[in-house]
Formats: sequence, structure tokens, C-alpha cells
Amino acid sequence: MATLFFYELKKIVNRKILWICMLCGALLLAFSVAGPLVGDYVVNGERLGSNYEEFQKDAAYQKRLDGRAIDEILFMEMQKAYEKVPLNEKKYSLTEEYQTYARPYSAIFNYVRQTTGLSATGVTNLEASTEALKEMRLELRELRWEEYYLSEVEKEYWRAAEEEIENPVVFRYAEGYSALLSLAYTVGILSIFMIAICMAGVFPEEHLRKTDQQILSSKYGRKDVYWAKLCAGTLVSFGLACVFVLITFVTAFFIYGMEGFDAAFQIIYAGSSCPISVGQAVLIIYGIILCAGTFIGVLVMTLSENLHSSVGTLSIVTGLIVLPMMISVPEEYRVAAQLWSYLPSDIVAVWSCFSPRMVVLLGNVLQGWQVVPVLYAGIGVVAAIVTERVFVKYQVSGR
Repeated sequence: MATLFFYELKKIVNRKILWICMLCGALLLAFSVAGPLVGDYVVNGERLGSNYEEFQKDAAYQKRLDGRAIDEILFMEMQKAYEKVPLNEKKYSLTEEYQTYARPYSAIFNYVRQTTGLSATGVTNLEASTEALKEMRLELRELRWEEYYLSEVEKEYWRAAEEEIENPVVFRYAEGYSALLSLAYTVGILSIFMIAICMAGVFPEEHLRKTDQQILSSKYGRKDVYWAKLCAGTLVSFGLACVFVLITFVTAFFIYGMEGFDAAFQIIYAGSSCPISVGQAVLIIYGIILCAGTFIGVLVMTLSENLHSSVGTLSIVTGLIVLPMMISVPEEYRVAAQLWSYLPSDIVAVWSCFSPRMVVLLGNVLQGWQVVPVLYAGIGVVAAIVTERVFVKYQVSGR
């Protein structure tokens, strides 16, 4: 089996399409990470400077605030700064008052707005209290849980999780991790699409070229070869996903820095009630990307063997990738919406990976990112076992 495995692995690795996809994916991801810093920084049609210069300014302001708790003292500092800005004007961010007084506190201002759901003027009029912030946050979360049609068991779980979130939250500079979270959807979609292209021809090409007849002449020409080929393709799929993730990490950390691993997740994504750090959130979602990429590799190989067509397989898989971008299932159809969010091209998004919808199983409450790897593994194993019979039958009688 080792000899067969490495033989099949060598065949897949030597395919030109694999290296073309890897190169194209690497370039696209590197550009996606660096893209926001390219070009001019424009607000309401007016140029303020280059994106890179403006990023450096905001990064410097955030680093000054790094390590400070968002308590009454910092809250009041932010409010006094924004009180000097004419917030009723459409282009208030272009005013000298904003650039001089308010912009250094813009990260705190945005965090409060996302946490409370208040307008800009509402934030400046809010009573400076960490307890008030916590209460308003919980009220906003309760409304969101109602929109997701959560059960009382799920609500109780998230209420307990909210109590574990530090209060007051300590602000941290974490632009590297923020970039990784915002790019997760792009990395996930690109990874599964490139993997699908690479794996679609692993089985059909041998049928098309009649080289599988040489395999049939060997005593290992049925089951052993099938499993060696499938395992080799699975390893390559996982390896490709790892390459894309690694390129994204290296580029993001090189440009934005690695600071802030232990920052509260809510600093970056206020909509989550998960009591985890932003670094842990990044590891979770990119772990899901690796699972999704590997699963797509197995799905494409097994489907292509059943259809005996790489083109037909790519058409189906592309549809599965594109459909979640075009169609959303209404939240009132709770089960359908939850299953839809588990599709590989949807679960790689932050809002789906850390969705408040959960699975209650044997008294255990599991989040989506905990369920999906097991679900993918189960479907992959079933697909592999069923396809083995198709492969063996075709080798013998499918001529």
C-alpha cells in the first residue's frame, strides 16, 4: 500500500494543473491581503491620502490605546473628543476636528457603536458606564437571538457565555488577526475552488486515456489502487489548503503585525458571544477552511468517479460554491437555514462559523464549527465506501 500510495501521490503532484492553481491562488491571496493598502484613501469622493499612509496613522493611534480597558475613563475621553466634531454633517470625517480630536479614538467609538447599535450621536450622549455597555450589548444580542429563532437552551448557553466575556474589555491592537478574519471567506472560497479544479480529473482522466486498463492487469488493480488514489488525493487537497492558509498568514503578519493574539474576539467581531480571543477565533476558522478544502477534495474525487466526468463534476461543485453567494435561506426556516450554513462555501465565513445557531445532542450543546468537521468526515467516509463499489464494478464491466 505504501508503494501504491506514493506512486499515486507522485502522479497527482506532477500534474501541471496543480502547480498552475497553486501559483494563481498564491498570487490572488497575496494581493487580497495587501490590496486594502493599495491606492488612495477616499471619503465621500475626496482624497485624504494613500491607503497605506492612512493605515499607518490608524495603527499608530490604536497602539497608543493598546492595553487600556474600555472603562468609564476611556469612554469619557472618547466622548469628549467626538463632542468637538459636527457629527450631523455628512462629511464629518473630513473635518479638521475629526482628524485632530476624534480619529485617535475611532477604534473605541466603532467598538461602542457595534456593541450597542447606537447612532454616532447616540454614542456621544450615552452615559459612561461599563455596566450600561454590558446591558445594552446583552439587549442587542437577545434581539439577534430572536431573529435566529434560537431555542431557550441555546439562549441560556449564550447568556452564560456572555458572563465569561471580560468586562470592561481591554482594547488591543490586533490588525493582523482582524485582516485574517475578514479574509477568511476569500481564502475559503478560493481554496475549495482551486482544490476542486485539481481533483476533478484524478479518476476520469485515467478512464479517458484507458491507462486504467494497465492497473486492472495487476492483482492490486481494484480496491488497493482505489484507496491509494483516494488517500493521495485527500492528502494533496489538505496540502493545497495548508499552502493557501500559510501564504495568507505570512502576508498578513508581515504587513499588519502579529500583535494581539489574546485580544477579546468582541474587539474585532462584536456580534459574537464566544468568550474566546481573536487569535483563537482565527485558528478555529482557518481550521474549518482546512476541513472544507479536504472535504471538497474527497467529494470531487468520489463524485467524478461516479459520473466518469471531470466537467460534470466541476459544474456541480461550482454550483454548490456559487449558490450560497446568490441564495440565502430565510431565518424562520431554522433547520434549512442552519444546514445551508454548513455548506463548505458558507461555513468559511465568520458570520456562519460563529453563528449563534447550535446543535443540541445528548444533552451537549455544540457550536457549528464543532459539528462541521465531524459532519464532513462522516459524509466523506460514506462517499468513499460507496464509490469503491462503483470503481471496482467499472474496472470489471464498465467498458
